[in-house]
Amino acid sequence: MTIGEYIKAMRDVAGLPSPPIVFDIFLVLTFALHIILVNLVIGSLALIIWGKLKKGDYWTKLSSSLSRLVVNAISWAIVLGVAPLLFIQVIYDPFWYTANTLSAVWALLFLVFIALAFLFAYFFYLGGGYEGRGSIIWPLLSIALLILAGIVMHSLAVTQLYPEKWPSFATLNNTYISSGKYLHAFEIFRFLHFMLPALAVTGVWLIFYSKYFRNKYDPAYLDWVERLGAKLVLIFSLLQAVAGFLWLVSLPKELNFMTNSYFILALIVGLLFIAFLFYIQKDPARYALPTALFLGITVLVMSLAREALRMSYFGLVGYSFADYPVNLSLGSLVLFLLTFLMGLIVLYYVAVVAYKAGKGIKEVGAHELGRVAVILMWLWIVVMVALGIYISLKNGALF
Repeated sequence: MTIGEYIKAMRDVAGLPSPPIVFDIFLVLTFALHIILVNLVIGSLALIIWGKLKKGDYWTKLSSSLSRLVVNAISWAIVLGVAPLLFIQVIYDPFWYTANTLSAVWALLFLVFIALAFLFAYFFYLGGGYEGRGSIIWPLLSIALLILAGIVMHSLAVTQLYPEKWPSFATLNNTYISSGKYLHAFEIFRFLHFMLPALAVTGVWLIFYSKYFRNKYDPAYLDWVERLGAKLVLIFSLLQAVAGFLWLVSLPKELNFMTNSYFILALIVGLLFIAFLFYIQKDPARYALPTALFLGITVLVMSLAREALRMSYFGLVGYSFADYPVNLSLGSLVLFLLTFLMGLIVLYYVAVVAYKAGKGIKEVGAHELGRVAVILMWLWIVVMVALGIYISLKNGALF
C-alpha cells in the first residue's frame, strides 16, 4: 500500500455533506481573518511592552488604548481560529489528526497557552492598563504564551505536510513513542513569515486610530501615532517579504511552487502593497481605509497561495480533497450558509454601534438593523432546536 492509498483509507467513511471546495473556500477566508487578528494581538502586546520600557506621555496614552484593543482582539482571534481548524479537519482529516496524535501533549497544551494568555491580557487591562498603568509582567507573559502557542500550531501544520516522515516521527531508537510529548517539525522562515506582520497589521490599526480620534485627542499626539503606524506597516511588511523569500527558496524543488499561478498572484499583490505603503508615507491617515482594504486583500491572496502550497505538498503523495467521497446534504449546506450570513449581519450591527459610540455619538442609530439581528438570532435558535428534536424523533434517539 502506498502512502497515498493509506491516507485515503484514513478518510471519514461517511464522506462529506457538501462539495469539498466549499469547505476549502471557507478555510482560506476564515484563516485570513484569523491571522489578521492574531497579528493585531501580538503586535499590540509588543507595543505595550515597548511603551512600558520607553515610558513618556505618548506611549502611556497609546498603551492605554492598546490594552483595550488586546482584550477584544484576542477573544475574536480565538473565536475565528476555531473555524479554519474545523474546515481543515473536514477535508484534510488524515493529515491533521495524525499530526495532532504525534504531538498530542502539545496539542492539548496549546489550549492552556491560549487560555492563560487571554487571562494575563485581562489582568493587565484590569490592573490599570486601561489607564496607562499596570505591570509589564502581564503583557510579557501573555505575548510569550501566544508565541509559544504559535510555535505549537506551526509545528503541527508543518508535521502534516510530511506523511513520508511520520514513521520516523513516531519512533525513537527504533522504539515506538506513544506519549505525543515531542514536536517534530519547525521551519523558521515560514514561522517568521506569519509572525513578523504582527507589527505591520498593528501599524495599520494605528493609522486608523489617528484618523478616528482626530477630534478627541491632542493633534500632536495623533500625528505621532500616525507616523509610527506608517513606519511600522512599511518596515515589517518589508521584513515579512524577506522572510517569505527565504521560506520560498527553502521549499522542496519538486513542488515547483515558484511557477504556481497562485504564488505569482500573491507575489504581484504583495509587491503592489509594499509600493503603496511607500506612497502613503507622507499622509498615511488620508489613505487609512484603502490601506486596510489593501492589507485585507493581500492577506487573503497570500492565504490562497498558502492553501495552494499545502495542495502541492499533498499532491506529492497522490492526495487531493477533490476526490473525497461526497454524500450530498443540501439541507445542512443551506443551514450553514444562512448561519454564516446571519453572523455577518449581527457582527455588522455590533460594529456600527461600537464605531458610533466610540465617536461619542449618543444616538448611535441602526435600531432597525439591531431588531433584525435579534430576530435572526432567535429564529436561528428556534430552527436549530426544532431540527434537533425532529432528527432525534426520526432516529428514535429520544425514546
